[in-house]
Amino acid sequence: MNTAKRRSPSFREQADRLTLIDRWGHFVLDQPVLVYPRETIWRKGDQLMVQRLDGRVDAYPGFVNR
Repeated sequence: MNTAKRRSPSFREQADRLTLIDRWGHFVLDQPVLVYPRETIWRKGDQLMVQRLDGRVDAYPGFVNR
């Protein structure tokens, strides 16, 4: 029996340093996105979501490349 855990579609990750992201896993962004430490990122459909430190959520388009 396979007991490996799968990541949920809404898996979130918090940045630990200033990062310029052009891909996240198999998700390729249309343009690079700057993410600051302690900001949270996750994928929702065809967008990379970034919760900024001030509380707003920004969405950046892209596509899944397998």
